[in-house]
Amino acid sequence: MKRKKILFRNTAGKKGRNWIITPENSELEALGYARIILDKEVPSVSYENPNFEAAFICLGGEGTVSIGSASYEVKPYDSIFLPPGNEGVIKTESTLDILESTAPSDQQGNPVFIPFGKLNRDKKLTQMLSTPPSQRKLHRIIDENVPAQRLLCGLDFSKEGNWTSWAPHEHAATKEEIYIYFDMPAPAFGIQLVYEDLDHPEYLGPVYEGDAVVIKRGYHPNVAIPGHPINFVWIMATLDPSMERSWADVNTQPEFA
Repeated sequence: MKRKKILFRNTAGKKGRNWIITPENSELEALGYARIILDKEVPSVSYENPNFEAAFICLGGEGTVSIGSASYEVKPYDSIFLPPGNEGVIKTESTLDILESTAPSDQQGNPVFIPFGKLNRDKKLTQMLSTPPSQRKLHRIIDENVPAQRLLCGLDFSKEGNWTSWAPHEHAATKEEIYIYFDMPAPAFGIQLVYEDLDHPEYLGPVYEGDAVVIKRGYHPNVAIPGHPINFVWIMATLDPSMERSWADVNTQPEFA
């Protein structure tokens, strides 16, 4: 059977709120990715999440997210976690770029605002990992700090020319994932690998700002080019609501364990 699309190019290229990757156009079972791009031409969009939990991660600009009677002013890289059953409006007076991650859920609760300034000072949720040539700064945005049922989300900022997601690891039995690359203006690019067998990779090629790669199975390291970082948002969902929600529950490629 032919596998569905893995690489999605230029996912931030359309204004409004647009679904980019869902179980309907990929191999994913639960995880969804939408992008919200607003400016003076399209200054607002409405929002509802009746049967799925969601995470909003601001990647650029400034704006207001109103959920019910609450309002949150967001700027890079502030985030909001939303349990199911909310609706509201997202708006800006200038420009606003929000990444939206979703997964089916029936766990009720209240929205949680995660200001990036506070997260960046939290030594448990923000860490500098490894040493060159695989050094990167990791921010665990949606993790044990919020009462999500299935979602895990974070930011990865590599050092110039370094590898990330190293040592190679996989988590196909418990979680599915999407990488979305950001803050990599031309001429920057990275090289992304997704493979079970390195001689026959599911994907091995360049990724640019705005691209997204679906990781349903396989090891998935990547590398930045000299003089530039590779930066990406990683969004994950457990395959079943009963599974442990842990980003560290992975299998390292044996040769590099």
